[in-house]
Amino acid sequence: MRKLSTSQLRAFDAVAREGGMSRAAQLLNVTQPTVTVQIRQLEERCGFALFRRGPEGVTLTEQGERLFDLTRRMFTSETLIEDFVDAARGLEIGALTLAADGPHVALDVIAAFRADHPGVRLTVMLANAGRVLEEVRAGRVDAAIMGEPTERDGLFIEPILSQGLVAVLPVGHALSGASALTLADLLREPLIVRERGSNTRRFLEAAAVKADLPLAPALELGSREAVKEAVAIGLGVSVLLDREAVGDGRLVAVPIEGLAGVNVDALVCPAGAERRAAMRALRKAARRVGAERG
Repeated sequence: MRKLSTSQLRAFDAVAREGGMSRAAQLLNVTQPTVTVQIRQLEERCGFALFRRGPEGVTLTEQGERLFDLTRRMFTSETLIEDFVDAARGLEIGALTLAADGPHVALDVIAAFRADHPGVRLTVMLANAGRVLEEVRAGRVDAAIMGEPTERDGLFIEPILSQGLVAVLPVGHALSGASALTLADLLREPLIVRERGSNTRRFLEAAAVKADLPLAPALELGSREAVKEAVAIGLGVSVLLDREAVGDGRLVAVPIEGLAGVNVDALVCPAGAERRAAMRALRKAARRVGAERG
């Protein structure tokens, strides 16, 4: 069966609203004969009259009234869809799901993004770098803010800012007054490390291999919060990125020689997704954070 023509339905809806062919033609910006032909074709397709013609114009038949109720719903929905798409394109509404391997840079980027687009709802999951990369590759999140991933195939990666590794010590520790420490200094102490899959652990292991130093952790914990708590109560010392080591008066952060700027936080998304309007806005926010804090 031949489908109903949208242009014929639009002409019918305009005639029903305006009460005449000429006014409908003006509304649709077409000629009156075009509207007349579309109405005739629609009536032929329906198999019944939609209008009663009279000297003062046209009025709807009973079947026409029922169809008019349906076309009003149809074209009202079309307008709502257009409004939704325009609002989403302008980032007045919408939603983004992000993953991050740490809250500090991610929250800075989110704050910058929301300053421009408060109507977009953001959901953020925190995990180690390995898990975050899995979420991006599986398409379970739109993008991630993380230490630059070791895998790059199929990904768009835009650097935001760099961070260094610092030693994290309890207040009053014998090394806490130093202006800087060597990695060898740190590894003589009971060492608390993050789980495998975290960038902090990866950077620490790489630095130990490069310096030909043994790495023998005393304790392995699954989150930076647990690591900080363990250091604070005296279970050992640890290594964190410099922005992760602030905000706890029980801890002291000391730079480690040769490990400044080893981590580059980046915005990561599937290749091609960076061209989406929401991703362009997120990239703009990330660049602003990098310029202000880098």
